[in-house]
Amino acid sequence: MDQLADLEPLEYYEKHLKGAFEENAEKYFDALVKQSGVDPEKNKETVARYNKEAAEAQQANKKVGSFKTLKTFLIVLTVIAFVAAVILIFLYTDSNEALQLVIGIVCALLGIGLIALLSTVIKKKLKEREAIHEKEAAEADAALKEAYAEMAPLNALFTRGMTKEIVLQTMPDLTFDEQLDVKRLDLFARKYGYDAGNGEMASTVYLLSGTVEGSPFLFERRFRRTMGTKTYSGSITIHWTTTETDSEGHTRTVHHSQTLTATVTKPAPYYNFETRLIYGNEGAPKLSFSRAPQHSEQLTEKERERKVKKGGKELQDLTEQAVSEGRRFTELANTEFEVLFGAQNRDNEVEFRLMFTPLAQQNMLHLLTSKAGYGDDFYFYKAGMLNIITSEHAQNWLVDTDPSRYRSYDLAASRASFVSFNAGWFKSMYFDLAPVLSVPLYRMQKPAEFIYRDVYPSNYTMPEAEVLANRFPRSIFAHESTKTETILKAESVCKQGKTDSVSVTAYSYDAVDRIDYVSVFGGDGQFHAVPVPWVEYIPLERTSDMALKRVGGSHEAFDGLKNGSLAELVGRFSNAGSAYEDGLLAFPLANGFFSESEDRKIDEMFGIKAAVAADAMLYAGLEALDAVEKELDREEAAAKQAQAASAEQAPEAPAEAKPAPEAQTDNEAQTDVPEGAADDSEKSNQEEQ
Repeated sequence: MDQLADLEPLEYYEKHLKGAFEENAEKYFDALVKQSGVDPEKNKETVARYNKEAAEAQQANKKVGSFKTLKTFLIVLTVIAFVAAVILIFLYTDSNEALQLVIGIVCALLGIGLIALLSTVIKKKLKEREAIHEKEAAEADAALKEAYAEMAPLNALFTRGMTKEIVLQTMPDLTFDEQLDVKRLDLFARKYGYDAGNGEMASTVYLLSGTVEGSPFLFERRFRRTMGTKTYSGSITIHWTTTETDSEGHTRTVHHSQTLTATVTKPAPYYNFETRLIYGNEGAPKLSFSRAPQHSEQLTEKERERKVKKGGKELQDLTEQAVSEGRRFTELANTEFEVLFGAQNRDNEVEFRLMFTPLAQQNMLHLLTSKAGYGDDFYFYKAGMLNIITSEHAQNWLVDTDPSRYRSYDLAASRASFVSFNAGWFKSMYFDLAPVLSVPLYRMQKPAEFIYRDVYPSNYTMPEAEVLANRFPRSIFAHESTKTETILKAESVCKQGKTDSVSVTAYSYDAVDRIDYVSVFGGDGQFHAVPVPWVEYIPLERTSDMALKRVGGSHEAFDGLKNGSLAELVGRFSNAGSAYEDGLLAFPLANGFFSESEDRKIDEMFGIKAAVAADAMLYAGLEALDAVEKELDREEAAAKQAQAASAEQAPEAPAEAKPAPEAQTDNEAQTDVPEGAADDSEKSNQEEQ
């Protein structure tokens, strides 16, 4: 089977991954169908029957609508006829014209006839058509319910984790973490230089971490706030008069008007989502550069040649300028790569050449110029061992693998949606990794051993805490006066057992209407105060506490528990409910402090026996060891007394001494220890750490 090491990334996707993924997705779906017991042929017949009944119901509804339109028209015509009759008869009383009377009577008779028509024929026909529509709709609803009932066993099997399973089956070069744990974040931060806060007002809403060919990666989607300006405008209309004298000496007053406009520019917050890939690799550790997308895939061959030719001249000028300034910049022999990749701000020529060998240049050019993936749509920022890829396609990546999109009454439609969505999910993820996979140095560079800390201040990472906080409605954490979006930032407070208490600070703004008056010179020769309405954004902060705990399992398992005993426990602390993501459970702590007893109760709810059992075994082992120690002390004292008595009776010891009493009593004491107690105690200590 083809492997990433045998092919360039683009070729690997085109020749192997694309087809293999779709095939694996179809096999996965077929296995689910087999497990569910859904009969494809029966469902196909039911769906066909539903489509037929639905089409007939729709057609019947159109006929009902047509008759209702006709009924409305006749009612309006009836009203017009009676109104006309009344008017004509009233006119007849004044003019005594027989024609008006005749027409009035005709209009009245027409109105009476229309009423008779509406109350008999039209009413009967409309009722018949409504009955037909109700019958057709009922038959369609029955067929739809039958189809959903047939698909219910399959719909119940869909989970959020299926996408990752198919990805790992297709691409064994990858691994996924259940969540971004403290050790993985420690690796990114201390070894590769990643800053989770990044000095920005941004809140993490999605995380996906793992390794590709041994090197760690992290996909993160952040909700960011940036400060900018907004221009507001206002206007007034002024009026004035002037006196003019014409050529004949006549004077006249002329009225003038003018609209005066003014603008003001004020600070304003702007919000957006950003998805990016963080990739750590020890290759070229002293090199930094950045490049931006140029969409070279959209150029024709001639347009690309012209661009490369023009860029080549600019590179020569850049080389000469660098020499004159005492900087080192040497153009690569591959001018096309230099121009289309565009990393002229690199700061280490030697490592840049080590990173972008001729093979790496070729791989990257194919990636930039091909339409097979997404082409040249990515930013590439490298700072030492940290690589950040921000692509345009990733901003539209549907990261949430919510299985509700596959649940359907139609097996064929469900299959198509399943394969299409998961293939698109994988494609978006893969082509963010493709730029770093295009560098053979990265693929050959295996991570060196990293020494993790012994103790971490929290059980979980703050980016994961922000992901969970963002699963709640914004009103849960936002300030009561908030009128804008909210950025949630998490900070560790303390840990109780395996539960972290986290403070969540919500940053937002109140929006207050203001008016500035701008002086504008008018055509009347005077200055006028033009009112310009604008909005002042006043910063707001509110800090709340939240509990965060790993419970494992799946979204589906959480959904089955959240409204039961878990809701009762969570309800003691707040009415906001709970949230789940990446195996983590979170809920606000508005009332009271979370204790270790509540931590153990949640363990029991989710069937987490390991931690409880480990604690119990630890205590049992300690008690057993304490008993052994006391027994050894007692036996040792008895042995010393026996030796002393024996020495008094027989001063000279025989040549062959018997085994020491200590050894014998030690073995006897060990038989009193529960089997595996000491080992389990040590293991429990390690797990607790």
